[in-house]
Amino acid sequence: MKDKIFTSIALIAAIMLVSGATLLATASSGSQNDPLVTLSYLTDVFKPQILSEIAQTEQALIKKFDAQIAAYESGLQASPDDFIPDLLEDTNVFSVVTIPKGKTMVCSVGTELMLRIGTASGIGSAPALVDYTTGAALSSESPLVLNHMYLVTIEGNGVTATADLTRVLVRGNYSIK
Repeated sequence: MKDKIFTSIALIAAIMLVSGATLLATASSGSQNDPLVTLSYLTDVFKPQILSEIAQTEQALIKKFDAQIAAYESGLQASPDDFIPDLLEDTNVFSVVTIPKGKTMVCSVGTELMLRIGTASGIGSAPALVDYTTGAALSSESPLVLNHMYLVTIEGNGVTATADLTRVLVRGNYSIK
């Protein structure tokens, strides 16, 4: 008799334990009654934080653009004939650039280039260029491969022409030195 009572109590306890675990497992956290993030947190804390960061970034960009405009204006006043082509340059399209042998194309960060004719080698601090085509980093003084797309990731890196006729497709800011 004691065994039956003990077994019954153990069975009822096991059923209650399984039922409780099932209820906990099926309870949906993140519901309207139990939110993961409250609406008041989003509207009172998170949104003002984001808006403040946006305003700070906007002010920094405005200062940067004002400085660039001032530089363009002073350059235009100093030498209008040399300065106007730079203002008209569209850096969103590729340009064909011929680099004389031994000369270097020094590029800004983000400039893309592709060797089309001749030979050239990367210059600058490691990695000199990143090869989009293979995903490899090109070290300084390593030769470029024809028809591979390269990206300049460090300011002042670029390419040096090693053939009499070297032509490169370029998108971005550069200068020949």
